[in-house]
Amino acid sequence: MPVITVCPENRQRSVFGALIFCVALAGCSAQAGQSFAAGPGGFDPAHVRKAADTQAELVPHVAEYRFSMVSSDVGSSVVGVRGALGYRFEKVCDGWITEMQHLMVLQGAEGGSINSAYSMTQWENFDGSKYRFRMRDYLDGVQVDEVVGDAVRDKDKVLVTYEVPVEVTEELPADTMFPTQHSLTLLKRALQGDKFANDLVFDGSGDTPTNRIAAVISAARPSQNTAEDADGIANRPYHSLNLAYYPLGNAENGPSTEIAVDFGENGVAQELRMNYGSFRVRGDLQKVTRLAAPECG
Repeated sequence: MPVITVCPENRQRSVFGALIFCVALAGCSAQAGQSFAAGPGGFDPAHVRKAADTQAELVPHVAEYRFSMVSSDVGSSVVGVRGALGYRFEKVCDGWITEMQHLMVLQGAEGGSINSAYSMTQWENFDGSKYRFRMRDYLDGVQVDEVVGDAVRDKDKVLVTYEVPVEVTEELPADTMFPTQHSLTLLKRALQGDKFANDLVFDGSGDTPTNRIAAVISAARPSQNTAEDADGIANRPYHSLNLAYYPLGNAENGPSTEIAVDFGENGVAQELRMNYGSFRVRGDLQKVTRLAAPECG
């Protein structure tokens, strides 16, 4: 039986959630000389206000992406990739809901294959103080992992409570962000011309749910959208975000995951590029549809 190595750190991150799409990010700030002043609890309330201002520009939407291999190193156990991502980013009366369904088939050098699937649902309130999450991981159709829990921001810490697989609590630094708030802050930085960011982000996924995410942000670029897009929402200028994930407490070993996202100025990701070490994958936007705004009393 041919062996295809699939390491936990090679799972697709919920950058899709973190960049409102994981997308759904400041490490680089040390080199760039950029930082932000934290409030008494370590979390900067000014960034909450700025991110809240950006929320009005986000477009709730449903998107479909198709994965294909870009390149594979000599000796890599993976020589072919195909797959898809279904993504839903919805505004509800009390916050944002993000849903992701991710499927990837990895083709081995000796002919075998692995079917890897991942799903995640996230809810986050508008001010980034409360977060709920559920993640499921599958290999060849068999569920191999499930994580369910919630997190609440306090003055001097972020308290995470896990329900599944075991009931346990964890305290994180006060400056830890949740995915949607982090994405809003990152988009705000892109719009104001910042080039680097470095933030601590918790998303609840996989073996390393808390990561220091270093980002390099490009200037605005014109859209090259070719997707089915009846509402014309993928035609906005975008910023390329190059993201490196450094697991909390293990950053000295380098990034566990590297992802690049062409992130539209309205929150629609136009292309994804993932570096899994020995092979690289691209996700092309195939179809995107605007979602209606909620009717809240």
